[in-house]
Amino acid sequence: MDRQAKRVLEFGPFRMDLDERVLMREQETITLSPKAFETLLVLVQHSQRVVLKDDLMKTLWPDTFVEEANLSQHIFQLRKALGDKAHDPEYIVTVPGRGYRFAHKVEERIEPDGDLIVHSRSVQRVTVEETESGAAVASLSRLRQSPWNWIVAITGVVVLAVASALVMRMRRPPPLKEADLVLVSDFVNTTGEPVFDDTLKQALTVKLAESPYFNIVPDSTNRKTLGLMGRAADERVVPPVARELCQREGAKAVVGGSILDIGNKYVLDLDATNCLTGASLAHQQIEAFDREQVLNKLGQVISPLRRKLGESVGSIQKFDTPIEQATTKSLAALKAYTTGEQKRAQGKEEESIPFYKMAIELDANFAIAYARLAAIYRNLHERGLADEYLRKAFERREHVSEREKFYIQAHYYDNAASDYDKTIETYKLWTEVYPHDFSAFDGLSSKYIEIGQPQKAIAAAQQALRLNPKYGLAYASLGRAYERATRLAEARAVCEKAIEEKVDSFWTHQLLYRIAFVEGDEAVMQREIDWSKGKPQESVMNYFQAKAALSLGELRRSREHFERARAIAQQNGLKEQVVAIINGQAQFEADLGNVREARVMADLSLREAPNSARHRAFATLALARAGDTQRAEALLNELNKQPTPDTALNEVVLPSIRAAIDLDRKNPVQAVEELRRALPYDLGGDSGGITLYYRGLAYLVLKSGKEAAPQFQKILDNRGVVMTDIYWPLAHLGLARAYAQTGDIEKSLAMYRELLTLWKDADAELRPLKEAKAEYKKISERSPSRP
Repeated sequence: MDRQAKRVLEFGPFRMDLDERVLMREQETITLSPKAFETLLVLVQHSQRVVLKDDLMKTLWPDTFVEEANLSQHIFQLRKALGDKAHDPEYIVTVPGRGYRFAHKVEERIEPDGDLIVHSRSVQRVTVEETESGAAVASLSRLRQSPWNWIVAITGVVVLAVASALVMRMRRPPPLKEADLVLVSDFVNTTGEPVFDDTLKQALTVKLAESPYFNIVPDSTNRKTLGLMGRAADERVVPPVARELCQREGAKAVVGGSILDIGNKYVLDLDATNCLTGASLAHQQIEAFDREQVLNKLGQVISPLRRKLGESVGSIQKFDTPIEQATTKSLAALKAYTTGEQKRAQGKEEESIPFYKMAIELDANFAIAYARLAAIYRNLHERGLADEYLRKAFERREHVSEREKFYIQAHYYDNAASDYDKTIETYKLWTEVYPHDFSAFDGLSSKYIEIGQPQKAIAAAQQALRLNPKYGLAYASLGRAYERATRLAEARAVCEKAIEEKVDSFWTHQLLYRIAFVEGDEAVMQREIDWSKGKPQESVMNYFQAKAALSLGELRRSREHFERARAIAQQNGLKEQVVAIINGQAQFEADLGNVREARVMADLSLREAPNSARHRAFATLALARAGDTQRAEALLNELNKQPTPDTALNEVVLPSIRAAIDLDRKNPVQAVEELRRALPYDLGGDSGGITLYYRGLAYLVLKSGKEAAPQFQKILDNRGVVMTDIYWPLAHLGLARAYAQTGDIEKSLAMYRELLTLWKDADAELRPLKEAKAEYKKISERSPSRP
């Protein structure tokens, strides 16, 4: 070919540019996620043929397990983009039970690149072999007769040579491939102005991370590696340390820069260097004439740098939020935010709070700073404050990069709105647009854990860990997913690996405590208790000790731990955590039949958190189970007047309250009906076995042991959901009663014996223990095997 060309596929009014990977309708660019574009490309390339769903999924996700709903989501997106009618599709036709067929005629065209235009003109070529023929002699004769013929010939040869050289240059592989690791180094700041320290690196990181093309080494990983190199974790990463760090991380390039103050202007340099060879991959320079121009000028040179490193023009155009919008217009605000990020990366979350707040004071629209505060307060179990900051971040989400917009939306739908469907939808789209972002897969895993789908949680967490094996929370998420799937050996192995890699967190040690409790390993339990002492989350570990003691029937010891957990949380100023602990105790006391204690704790919760719908709901549930149904119903009516998208509240907690009221009023049929909505979430985080247990109780009241038994058995089959909860022993009691109702005396007695073994050291006044002993004695007298 005598010119640089690109392939274009055309159908109807649409054009697919295969080089830039964009879909156009006439002159309008139609936004598609990268995976949606790939889906369309596969269908178009097999036009008029049926593409099986399995083949399509294997092509699109060769190394990752995904559910068919992912494919359906992209087909839906494509139909919307193409304007297909559901009842009469023009482009994508569903072949029931098989797959999809692209029904429109497709034409492939080769067209010149807009940057290189070669005029179409006939040029005669002369070779040694041709000069020996008559035709060649005639051609040479024509050239001699007309000087213009010589000019045309020479011009053609020159154009061809230039075109060939450009084609060869354009066909060179880009310096970086998609998903190659990139390390962002600190800027060399010779201006003497501290405001530039760290802030320029932060802005550069945000802009590079906005692109799906680059895979940025997290700053927390850099700090850990610096420690392994025998250097201070907070040492500035500049040459030659940056290159060594880059090599150790297995990154392909280090991107950084410098800022100089020359007379009345600042000079900004951006460099990308090959980590192994030290060769320059790309360089950009720009000048700013005052301090306030620096951020804007930096943003102007990042896009051409991305192009030189291999990212397509289409990708850059799609993911190129102005730098002052992706971060902030204020250098001072960015400096405060960056300091907060550094504190947080060092594990000093509480110390980072003032810096994020300062950033917001300096720039009230600094959306990602609000989001960071929300995350910190969430980790500190301060849900009210977390939700308040999340709402503010969500309102300002147009002031961030595309990646950070996903971050804010996912966390808002997850935590502030508690909308399961929108949260999962956002995380899935995030993983499609940024398939190399481990944090998106980690968030998706956590959500699958919460809704009780551990196998999907495991798959997402494994992908997060593959993308970043040095990310501590990915280990924690995978461990929790294995726990929920009751794969405790694997959960323990993941936690131990995290400790070995020195990326363990509170989640890691909390999980190891629960596993040790199930396995009866008191030494490991004590080790994890000791680890938590003096840490902000010590109150949570005491809460788990309280639940574990209660699961063993040790009521008095349990109450001591509940009281201590509340005291530590109160001492640390964690008011919402205090209420959460109170609600937990109230619920357990109620389900054990300790009516007075349950009502006292529920009243305390309502006084401490009068404006929190979720806290009020859990207190109401405790009151309903404690027999105070009139008051519970009044509180329930108030909750119903304040509708919320909170999925857990609407689909789990409120139906459980109504079922508890129905159980107290001897209306088990209605209780079962109320709990129907909770079926998809029976093994989820907010249920934790409660809905299964209540449904089982309702069937027992109906004298339907056959229907009750599977409810209690499902709890026993999923120990990972009730590791330290009382619903584990109470499920034994419920199953024993269900077997008795079906007439299976031997199974009933076996289950009673298991319960009495679990509660061999239980407090004698424990009400269910007294009932179990009396029932066991009575049923034993009916046993055919009784001597």
